Amino acid sequence: MKTLKIIPILLLSTSLLLFTNCGLKKMIKKQADVTYTVTPNPLEVHGGKMKMEIKGNYPKKYFNKKATMVLTPVLKTASGETVTLPPINLEGEKVKGGNQVIGYKTGGSFTYNHTLDYKPDYQTCELVATPQAKLKKKEATLNEVKLAEGTNTTSERVDVAPTLAYKDKAVNGSFFIFADHNYVGPKLLTQTGIIYFEVNRDVLDWNLPLNKEEENIEGLKKLMNFVSEQPNIETIEILGWASPEGELKRNQELSSNRSAIGKKWFESEYNKYIKEKARQEKVKENDIKKELKFELKDNGEDWDGFIEALGNSNIKDKSQIINVIKSQNDMDQREQQIRNMIAIYDEVDNVILPSLRRAIIKVNSMEAKKTDEEIAQLAANEPEKLNNDELLYAASLTNDKKAQEDIYTKATEIYANNYRGYNDLACIKASEGKLDEAKKLLDKANSLNPNNGEVLNNLGLVALMEGDFEAAKNYFEASQKAGLNQDYNMGVVNMKLGNYSDAANVFKATKCNYNVALNQLLSKDYTAAKSTVECIQNKEAKEYYLMAIIGARTNDANLLFKNLAKACEINPDMKKQALKDIEFKNYRDNAAFKDAIK
Repeated sequence: MKTLKIIPILLLSTSLLLFTNCGLKKMIKKQADVTYTVTPNPLEVHGGKMKMEIKGNYPKKYFNKKATMVLTPVLKTASGETVTLPPINLEGEKVKGGNQVIGYKTGGSFTYNHTLDYKPDYQTCELVATPQAKLKKKEATLNEVKLAEGTNTTSERVDVAPTLAYKDKAVNGSFFIFADHNYVGPKLLTQTGIIYFEVNRDVLDWNLPLNKEEENIEGLKKLMNFVSEQPNIETIEILGWASPEGELKRNQELSSNRSAIGKKWFESEYNKYIKEKARQEKVKENDIKKELKFELKDNGEDWDGFIEALGNSNIKDKSQIINVIKSQNDMDQREQQIRNMIAIYDEVDNVILPSLRRAIIKVNSMEAKKTDEEIAQLAANEPEKLNNDELLYAASLTNDKKAQEDIYTKATEIYANNYRGYNDLACIKASEGKLDEAKKLLDKANSLNPNNGEVLNNLGLVALMEGDFEAAKNYFEASQKAGLNQDYNMGVVNMKLGNYSDAANVFKATKCNYNVALNQLLSKDYTAAKSTVECIQNKEAKEYYLMAIIGARTNDANLLFKNLAKACEINPDMKKQALKDIEFKNYRDNAAFKDAIK
């Protein structure tokens, strides 16, 4: 009796086992009917992230009602590294495990999204998954599925290589900006005196009211002291003028004679001055007398001076009078208008016209300052003898970074409370890749002169080079508020964050620039990208490589091969880059491609 009871149980167990095996075997047997898609494929990196969407589609009558499946995506790199991503958990409609349900009769699908921080090793990779199916206590490993191959890293080609410049030269790119040295070279100094003449005369008359005015007397006296004290007299200009109410030819003659009279007077007064000075100092006249260069200018009638004086006068109808005079093209008519005014307005006859009959004496001297050679020598040997402006200016006289670094270091020591030396030294350090040192120096500069646009710009570039894009953005925004245009740098930050539309908005004023072209390519505007690269002068390897990518994306093989060959010729390292670059995947077996990178 016991035997009869056991046999049915054994038969039932065997039946269940066969059923279970049958369920998994069908899923194994039909696994090729399952489809997977990955977007994008190849994978892409944007803003330092790899975003992927995996979709799986299961056919009808495939997924056992009581089965579960775990699909674990794995990134395999060429170096042998494996990166296991979070699993995808699926289940049949009778499992009730809270996972994505795939129907038996209807089939079903799943969508899986994941974002991965990009590493350079991920450029050459495969994205695979090996499904693990389970039905009750039985498990089966399905075939490995290849989901995607390679990562497009073109967005990583953003150029972040700031160069050095002063603010006025920092356009159309990223620059570590030196503080203004504020040094002004020798200026032309001028001392002026005026001699006035009577109407229609060219002889000296010191009894004229204007010649007797204290201001004019003092101006003429200062001329001699100025000539004596200034070591670098350039010229003595004497400008003869006539008032415009007389006959044109006569007025031209008067202006010429008045400039000659002015020269004669000056020479006479200068000789007297030198004679007296030599007597007082007990030296020879020739030892202190200077060779003077005169420039006489016969300016004729002073119409501009007349109109200006009339505009500054108290005459009630002056605006209308000026318009009437200006409307007269005939010179005789103009002069007649003035004669009419003389009869009506005493101010014209007694004040305005007399002030125009003159000889202006201008002594021009170049300011005495250190020469550039002297400044450079002192900066190298005795920097403490230079003021801060001169010392910082000395650094601008050389392109030798070591010499510049030495000068800026001295500036931080001698003028320790001035931010400029710290800022400028930081620029040199940053350009050499010494970002930690640069940051410390910039923090010091910022503490001495908070909210300075150049310092904030440089802090932003250091943050950008360190990969801290949010900090860079904050610094650039602060620099913009401080008055420095940061559109270009903000565009680069947006590119690094993967915000290509925002980058395009701030790049609008920037033309013929590599990063602008790259942003257009990443935005899939290949026509604009090609045009931008073409207009860049003095192209480097990176521009030719970018044009090769444009050729690959637009199926223009000739554009690709020609520009890739040029890029590799300029920079042989690009041969290895091209071999790994997924942009050229479809061309790797092409003979012209192989020639371009050989």
